[in-house]
Amino acid sequence: MPLDRGKVFAHIDKNLPQHIAKLQELVRQPSISPENKGVRECANLILQYLTDLGCKGGLEETAGNPVVYARYDAGAEKTIVVYMMYDTMPVDEPGWRVDPLAGTLTDVPPFGRCLVARGAVNTKGELRGFLNACESIKATRQKLPVNLIFVVEGEEELGSRHLPEFVTKHEKELQEAEAVLFPFCSEDRTGKVVMYLGVKGIVYFELELDGATWGKGPKEFGIHGSNKAWVDSPAWRMIQALSTMTGPDGNKVTIQDFYRHAQVPTKEDRELLPKLEKTFNDAAVREEMKVDRFIGDAHGIEALKKYLFDPTLNINGIVSGYTGPETKTLLPHKIAVKMDVRLVPNMRKDDVMPMIRNHLDAYGFKDVQIRVVESGYGWSRTSYQSPPAQAVIKSYKELGKDPELWPTIAGSAPFALFNRKPINLPVVIGGLGHGALQHSPNEYIVIDEKGPTGGLASMEKSFVTILDNFGKMAS
Repeated sequence: MPLDRGKVFAHIDKNLPQHIAKLQELVRQPSISPENKGVRECANLILQYLTDLGCKGGLEETAGNPVVYARYDAGAEKTIVVYMMYDTMPVDEPGWRVDPLAGTLTDVPPFGRCLVARGAVNTKGELRGFLNACESIKATRQKLPVNLIFVVEGEEELGSRHLPEFVTKHEKELQEAEAVLFPFCSEDRTGKVVMYLGVKGIVYFELELDGATWGKGPKEFGIHGSNKAWVDSPAWRMIQALSTMTGPDGNKVTIQDFYRHAQVPTKEDRELLPKLEKTFNDAAVREEMKVDRFIGDAHGIEALKKYLFDPTLNINGIVSGYTGPETKTLLPHKIAVKMDVRLVPNMRKDDVMPMIRNHLDAYGFKDVQIRVVESGYGWSRTSYQSPPAQAVIKSYKELGKDPELWPTIAGSAPFALFNRKPINLPVVIGGLGHGALQHSPNEYIVIDEKGPTGGLASMEKSFVTILDNFGKMAS
């Protein structure tokens, strides 16, 4: 029997206050994986949600945080893996205008009421909104259009360290599915739907140098800065090493073979770019990031090509010596630099660390130590012509939105674990609604429908529509 979306939509509208309360409940439960704060408690809460929905499953233990793994058998022809995450970043940034763990509803112009909290849009809001949508289908005494396999991990903010362990263990069950869905708010701040068809890969590492390893400079502790007259500086040594990795502008990477396997854009990318060029608004993107200009003052499609197709080498932070108030003259005994590389097709993550090591050695910096913080994951792409992607595109159009199709996003996620051998499933990102400021103070997700974007009701209705179209898609 076809799903009566109208009944489900009416139920969502009528029960929106209760749905909002469930979002608040979830963000009020800390799950800060970098600090191991509230993680297991949140996993148990998610498991309770899934059990209440009618799923069978449990906490799948790994060498790190547990994966919440559950199945919902709707007796349907098709099965979808729903990938989610329940962990968040810390809340220690200055500038929060509300308690980041209080689940506060407050006005955020021009959107109206928003939920401002850590995890609001990354991605507890979508997680709970998706479950609200599933519960609403059942509440109208209808069947879910597809069977669901929930994979909800607690280490995405740590680079999904132990998700490969889980995926390997459950290979055969995951291969039963037609696709993987990542529920996500896809509207930008103007209400335009941006559909990402992939992600870049990432490897995160740390460079470190101390006087003891180098054989020069202070060995055990920082010493008075006046001693620079006759004592070498590990900090300056590291700065010199870093300067060899790029050209003078800090943009062109000079590491040998860094670009060797980078093969973009593809034929399908070139098909998407002309349409994307007509609707891409780089000024809106710069405004949201509070950035005055892009590299080389690039605009429009040229700026977008850099974002989509350029691999990057980034310094995330440098720690050394005294960084407190006023002055303290110091010659530090060590320095650490956190870095990441973003990978595009067909770069291989296992090539990254040997390239970095070989480069440092070739330039005489064998004393600089490398520590892999996260081995990361590879890039992932899904064809816009694949049945699951077409089902999501169809859903947007049925809801009055013409999506802007992006070949990839420059960020990273563990989609390659599902998208490559042996699982080989298309991964699609989908859902209406808007939120922003992930990893930043005042992270928010829009609740009301009065502004330029959809709110919680629109998001939940889009999930219902996507599930319905998954059930109808060609195998």
